[in-house]
Amino acid sequence: MRDGVERQAGLALPIVLVLLAMAVMLGAAGLRSALTAERLAGNLNASVQAGMAAEAAASSGWSALKKPGDITVESSREALDALTWREFIDPSRFQGEVARQGDCEAPIRCAYRLVEDDFQRRFIVAMGVVMEGDARVQAVSEPVRVTVVFSRLAELFSRYALLADGTVVTGEGEASKGRVHGNASRVGENRVRIPGVDTSPPEGAVSLALEADENGQPRCHFEAVGDLAGRVYHCAGRLDISVAARFHNATLVAQGDVHLAGEVGREAFVDVAMLSSGDIHFQAPGMARGWFMAAGDARLEAGAMLEGSVIAHGDIHRSSGAVVRHLVGAPLLPHAPREKRLLRWES
Repeated sequence: MRDGVERQAGLALPIVLVLLAMAVMLGAAGLRSALTAERLAGNLNASVQAGMAAEAAASSGWSALKKPGDITVESSREALDALTWREFIDPSRFQGEVARQGDCEAPIRCAYRLVEDDFQRRFIVAMGVVMEGDARVQAVSEPVRVTVVFSRLAELFSRYALLADGTVVTGEGEASKGRVHGNASRVGENRVRIPGVDTSPPEGAVSLALEADENGQPRCHFEAVGDLAGRVYHCAGRLDISVAARFHNATLVAQGDVHLAGEVGREAFVDVAMLSSGDIHFQAPGMARGWFMAAGDARLEAGAMLEGSVIAHGDIHRSSGAVVRHLVGAPLLPHAPREKRLLRWES
């Protein structure tokens, strides 16, 4: 009897040891899981704090930015997206300019930069970071980008491919790639306020020679070629831009209709603006890259191509076969009041 009890006790001991070992393993696994969960929660919290710090720094940049001249650094968007925190605050990567500090307290740091990219688009770029006690980075935010323009008119050109105070009539064929808006079909707050068109001679503008058209009315003939160095040209009548024209980097103001048949602007880059006190006619085989504003109507013939934006106080008619693609830039807009406007906030 006694031997049997001892045998049972001997058999039970390994089982007890196995159960104890399993309990220890489960306890250790639970502890590891708890520690892992705690670390993950800590990392998540740090990431959230870094993101909030970047947003705060971007807000500081928005408050500090007053005029286009405040932005003196150039960088590409691709380079900005690929930066680490230490690269972002390194002056040597930004023409020697020191990063501007946001309103953050240790162990959180945040900074912003005022940057212009290759296409003359202006940004506030901000980043935030959470530091550990030994000055190591615990968490860093993605860059926050705030796109800024400096006039109501530039804001509208940047938002819309085609904007009319009347109607926008599009024919069949390729659709316009960009936002299209006509006030005639909207009411109340859904209508977009469009600034007036001032075609008086801007200060320092080059006056174009006048000739009489077939009806005896004043007309300017324009067929410039090449980079026009940002000059502003003024026509005191109808402006005809011939098929031979191949120019960019200029602003043209006409106190009459504009007929455009040449190649204007550069590919994927808006550095041309045209203002008309009458209608603007985009004629085939013209390629118009720029921002165009008419006090009257705008008409795009079949075969004409527009890369940029058109704003008209009248109607916009896009014929079948006319191609429109929205592009933004920063051409000179004469008489446009300089006022800071937020175009886009990306985080």
